[in-house]
Amino acid sequence: MDKIEMILEKFHNNDRENLLPILQEVQREEGYIPEAAVVKVGRYLNIPTSKIYAVSTFYDQFRFSPGAKYNIKVCNGTACHMEGSSVLLNKIKNLIGIDESEITSNRLFSLNTTPCMGACGKSPVIRINDAFYTHVTSEKISELIASIKEKESL
Repeated sequence: MDKIEMILEKFHNNDRENLLPILQEVQREEGYIPEAAVVKVGRYLNIPTSKIYAVSTFYDQFRFSPGAKYNIKVCNGTACHMEGSSVLLNKIKNLIGIDESEITSNRLFSLNTTPCMGACGKSPVIRINDAFYTHVTSEKISELIASIKEKESL
């Protein structure tokens, strides 16, 4: 029995309401949602794969290809933009050597923007994996990236 089948067994009830929790569990286990998992989940829940992709791509939490160890998301909402998120984005690009929507060759970092993280009063905001950072400055992002690089070089 593979990992996906083991995940599906946890959801004894094959109701469509379980789609998001199943996909979250698959991503937690695999690091992303492989195409084979989408097919298996679709069969289990009796949902066409096109519907699974339609629902899951609405949420920015789901990935369909192997990601980086540290996924950096920069909020590009109006408040964050006004508070300098584009400056932060450029700083991050220079620090990790990639452009938006790319992954470093060592798969350590990925970089993306998102329309809004819902923390407008604490802008600019970034997220690295599941950790949110508010009122981010160029100095703060430099320290965060340096800290990650140092930790990973040990």
